[in-house]
Amino acid sequence: MSIDYESCLISRLSRFVALTEAECAFVASMEKDERACRKGHPVVNIGDVSEGVTVLKSGWAVVKSGSAKGPSQILRIYLPGEVMGIAELGSSHANHQIVMLTDGTVCPFPRKGLAPLFNDYPRLAALLMSLSSLDQIALRHHANSLASMDAANKLKYWLLQLRSRLEVANVGLGNRFRVPFSQVEIGQAVGMTSIYVNKLLRKFVDEGDLEIERPYFRLLKREVWEHDCEFVNAFRDMDTSWFPDTVGEGKIGAADLSK
Repeated sequence: MSIDYESCLISRLSRFVALTEAECAFVASMEKDERACRKGHPVVNIGDVSEGVTVLKSGWAVVKSGSAKGPSQILRIYLPGEVMGIAELGSSHANHQIVMLTDGTVCPFPRKGLAPLFNDYPRLAALLMSLSSLDQIALRHHANSLASMDAANKLKYWLLQLRSRLEVANVGLGNRFRVPFSQVEIGQAVGMTSIYVNKLLRKFVDEGDLEIERPYFRLLKREVWEHDCEFVNAFRDMDTSWFPDTVGEGKIGAADLSK
C-alpha cells in the first residue's frame, strides 16, 4: 500500500516507535476526511456534541476559555500532527472552544471509528494514550510556571516548551522555530498584556538571548534559559516498555520518513 510520508501525525508517532504498515494505514484512515479551515475559524464551539477526535493535519489551533467575565485565555496550543479531542472523549459536549490560529487542514474522525484502534492496534492505542499523557504533564509544567515564576521566566518557559513540542511534531528542529502568534495572543497564553510581552521580547533581543525574524524566533541561549527556568521536557523520555507487542513487517521509522 502507499503510505503518506508527508503525514505529520505519522511523523510524530514514528519518533517513538517504528510503525507497521497496518498501523500507518489506520492513521491514514484517521486523516481521510480532510477539511480546510481558515485562520480564526472555530473547529469546536462550547456546547457542541462531542462526536470524536480531530487530527490537525496542517496549521495551528488553540483552545480558548469561554468566560464572559474577562478576556479570553489560550489554554492550549495544537500543532500539526496532533490529535484534538482525546482528553474530551469522556464528555458528551465540548467544554472549550478550539479555534484555528492559522490556515490549516483538519480531519474529523468519529468515536465509533476508534474501536478498531483498541481491538486491532493496541500498541498504537498505547502510543496515542502515552502522548496524551505527556501532553497533560507538559500542561501541568506550564501551569506551574504561570503560578510560580516571574514574568520573564514565564515567557521563557513558554517558548522553551513550544520549541520542544515542535521538535516532537517534526515541524521545528533546533533553536529556530515558527511562532505564528501576535503579541496579544502570546499574552493570552502566558497571562500578560501585549504591552508587557513586547517589553520582554525587546529585552530578550537587546540582551542577546533571542533573535526575532517574524514569524520565526531563534533561542540564542537555550541551555541557559533551560537551567534558569528549571525546564522539564516532558517528551524526552517516553516509557514504551509496557506497550503491547505487534506483529507485522514493513515498519516505518524516522529514516523512512526522510525519503
